[in-house]
Amino acid sequence: MVRTSVMKLDPGERIARLSTREDVHFGRALLATGANVRRLRVEGSELDGVHYLRAFGNSDGIRADAYAAERVVVVGGSYLACEVAATLTARGARCAMVMQEDVTLERAFGAGIGRFFQGVLEEHNVEVLGGDELERLEGGGEGVEKVVTARGRELACECVVIAAGVTPDVMLARSAGLEIGESGGVACSSRLETSAPVVFAAGDVAEFDSPHLGRPVRIEHWDVAREQGRTAARNMVGRGVAHEALPYFWSDLADWASLEYVSDGGSPPGEPVLRGSLEEGAFSAFWLAEDGRLASALVVGRPADLGEAQQMIAERSSLHRGTLAAAELSSA
Repeated sequence: MVRTSVMKLDPGERIARLSTREDVHFGRALLATGANVRRLRVEGSELDGVHYLRAFGNSDGIRADAYAAERVVVVGGSYLACEVAATLTARGARCAMVMQEDVTLERAFGAGIGRFFQGVLEEHNVEVLGGDELERLEGGGEGVEKVVTARGRELACECVVIAAGVTPDVMLARSAGLEIGESGGVACSSRLETSAPVVFAAGDVAEFDSPHLGRPVRIEHWDVAREQGRTAARNMVGRGVAHEALPYFWSDLADWASLEYVSDGGSPPGEPVLRGSLEEGAFSAFWLAEDGRLASALVVGRPADLGEAQQMIAERSSLHRGTLAAAELSSA
């Protein structure tokens, strides 16, 4: 049923109340409500030309305003902000980024690797303003005309895209009495089963017991949602399998730099072991957990390294930093 929402979920009676006021009985249900964008409560946020990106309709609005604008400001320094700035710039827009981080993607990969990606953006004429944040938006009429930052910078613009992260949409789950996890997602077992045995969860909303980490984790990537959907489907028909697919993410930044990232579900721990060359734009970064096993890997311009990194993470292989730095996993 399209253009129809589930307004209430009753796991005990196994009934979903729809926005059409119909009741649907179910044997098992999958909760895949995703996440909501984190909206910034700043002066001027109601002006025309201010956008968040979450649905196809948002992308249509951004495209229309950005291509008609003389200048676009992107707020944020994460994956989404970098991708939006790269895409719009590649299509002819003049873009600037305002972010709390000192360098792009610093929170994900650290300052050193973050500088590499920032350099790629700046080489393609994206202006990056780090160590700052959005203070307010100004406009003489209904549309946005200026971004003012906390450090007093004033950026003229006709389009603003805010990429300030997301929060899991647990409203339906909470009203159904499902347990909510520590990171704000719906608490699930390793089989993606919620506290109500007949309800499963997948995607941004799921906070599941990771077999790799031995603790609950919630991951916000499209590829993760796809793989979790497969695991949930198997378990909804009684397969009883744990979700062991490794979280994977990729981006090409408008074909300027292709990156692939795989992990055990946790944040990259400490400083990475680097192989290859940041200067040449072909490198792999490996993060080791305290016990020496490979926890995550970032691959840029060395695609052959990815498969073996995935295998080592899955096998929980114990590695020595010096050996990992010196040896070639695969030919470049």
